[in-house]
Amino acid sequence: MGIPTLITPRLLIREYTQQDLNSRHQLTQRAFQITCSVDSIQQWLDWTLAAYRGLERLHQPPYGDYLVALRGSQQVVGSIGFVPALVPWNVLDATADSSMLDRVTTEMGLFWAIDPDFWGNGYATEAANAFVAYAFETLKLKQLVATTERDNLPSQRVMTKLGMQVLQNPTQEPFWLEVVGLLTYHDWNLIRSKIEKI
Repeated sequence: MGIPTLITPRLLIREYTQQDLNSRHQLTQRAFQITCSVDSIQQWLDWTLAAYRGLERLHQPPYGDYLVALRGSQQVVGSIGFVPALVPWNVLDATADSSMLDRVTTEMGLFWAIDPDFWGNGYATEAANAFVAYAFETLKLKQLVATTERDNLPSQRVMTKLGMQVLQNPTQEPFWLEVVGLLTYHDWNLIRSKIEKI
């Protein structure tokens, strides 16, 4: 159930390979703002490549990072992927029963990161749209989520452009859940139908 290479008007989204070591090292430092050694990225890359095949053999969802490059030059501009996301939905609902705040569901989470040199070109939205279409059309998901920090307004704008409902956690807990974007298949299909009619 691996993700095939996805092609958009300007981008190519594919699995990482061993040849992407230096590009991923630079991307990790610039887009993810993590200082690390090339050796640590090599370990990450080995694990990522093994996970592609392992998850596929087990018929599991294609969790992991995928490289985003410009179609013409093959310049690496970012990374996108799916991750399991634990979401305590009741935290996002002020009318929820407080005794249930610790109950969570595991959702398919969408994430993206673009090299700052390429910000402002719409690449995150373009890549995310391709992943959303794959999630709903091929994986047949019911819904997708994306999470970010309160001060990450660019990611919240991408969520909005994707048609996600953007939900704010009014509390400080859990610490990993500040803003959640939610997109259901139903809402995505309505958006797609409206665009096709234009």
